[in-house]
Amino acid sequence: MLRIDADETRVEETPHGVWVRGWIWVEQHALDSSDAKQEAKLRTALAELPQQRRVIYLAHCVEGLTYAAIAARLDLDVAEVQRELAAALLALSLALDET
Repeated sequence: MLRIDADETRVEETPHGVWVRGWIWVEQHALDSSDAKQEAKLRTALAELPQQRRVIYLAHCVEGLTYAAIAARLDLDVAEVQRELAAALLALSLALDET
């Protein structure tokens, strides 16, 4: 089930469409059974990332640092931070999708 609240029907317009915010219903039993498995998969995949990629992922997603702040901290180009973060997100996503 999907719900889109009336006050969030137009969040951002792009040349190709409109982003909207919505809610999706997930039954509690589905969350209970998969949370521990997904968390274990995420921890394993995160541990398997190359060190720099893991540091960049954690700095951005956990610490909330900007690309520029991470680049300055690690003495990298912003583009390299973006590439490493994209690679980390892809690897983690693939790991979470494995059955």
